[in-house]
Order: sequence, then C-alpha cells, then structure tokens
Amino acid sequence: MLRASIKRIEGAELNCRTITEGVGNCGVKNGDAIRALIDATVLGDHDEYPDARVRAELALGRDGADRIAMVAGNFSMMNRSLDAIGAPVGAGLNPLAAEMGVAVPAHLQS
Repeated sequence: MLRASIKRIEGAELNCRTITEGVGNCGVKNGDAIRALIDATVLGDHDEYPDARVRAELALGRDGADRIAMVAGNFSMMNRSLDAIGAPVGAGLNPLAAEMGVAVPAHLQS
C-alpha cells in the first residue's frame, strides 16, 4: 500500500522497492526511517513516535512522513477491524505469517 500511495514526494519521482527482509534500510533508500515510523505507528509506541516522525520528515519531507503514518495507521486499523469481526485468514498467507514469526490462530484459518 505504501508504494502504491506515494508516486511523488515534494516534486521528485519515488521508485521504492519492497522492504521484505533484514534490518536497517533493507536496501531501500531511507528504509530505516520508513520502518521506524511504521513500527511506531502500528505499535502505538508513544515514546518512539516523535523521534521516528522527525527522522522520516528529515529523510522524506513532511508529505512523505504524513503518507507513511497514514498508510501504516490505515493498515493497522483494517487488520484490527478484520480481527474484531473474525474474518478468516487464507491459508496462502501462512508462509508470510511464518516469515513474520506469528501463527494464525486456528479459529481464523480458512
């Protein structure tokens, strides 16, 4: 979603590769700042958020930081909504869950 939502930042074209593994910037320019803001947003980490926000603004500008926070917040909200209504998780997502170190609860597996 993040890559699809940001085509241009402050007049510059953005060609953002998917962050799929590793730590730090994962080979993506400013990836460490992006990951930090996403992490703080999704986890609701009020201690980490201010620093992560400043780092993202310095790296990507205010518009870029806004979009990162909005997309991460929307993603988190949608996941929580789906969990709240007991929406099933397709078996095709099990490898992704394993990669992330989580298990889909049996009652949500489809």
